[in-house]
Amino acid sequence: MYGLPRSARLLDGKAFKQVFETRQVVGNAYFRVHYAPSEQPRLGMAVSRRVHRRAVVRNRIRRQIRESFRLQRPTLPALDFVVLARPAAAELDRTDLRVALDQLWQRFKASS
Repeated sequence: MYGLPRSARLLDGKAFKQVFETRQVVGNAYFRVHYAPSEQPRLGMAVSRRVHRRAVVRNRIRRQIRESFRLQRPTLPALDFVVLARPAAAELDRTDLRVALDQLWQRFKASS
C-alpha cells in the first residue's frame, strides 16, 4: 500500500480553520467536503464519534477517505479539502464508501 505524503495532509487546527472559514461546501448523503484554495491538493478528515461509537468503524471510514483521495489526487485541482463523515456513512461497506467518495471527487474535476 502506498502512503499519503505529509505535504498532502492538513496537519494542524489552523489549516482546518482556514478551510472552514471559506464556507464552500459540497456533499452527499454520506459526506460533506469543505474546500478552499491552496497550492496543491491536501486532505483533512473529521470522523467524529457521532458517526459511530466504535473506533473500528470510524477508522475504516478514514482509511477509505484517505485511499480514495490518494488515488484521485493527481487529477484534483489545487484545493485544501476537509471531508466530514455523516452517520449514514457508517452503514456502508467499503465498496459503497468508495463510490460515494469518487462521486464527490468527480464534482471537483468537472468544476476545475
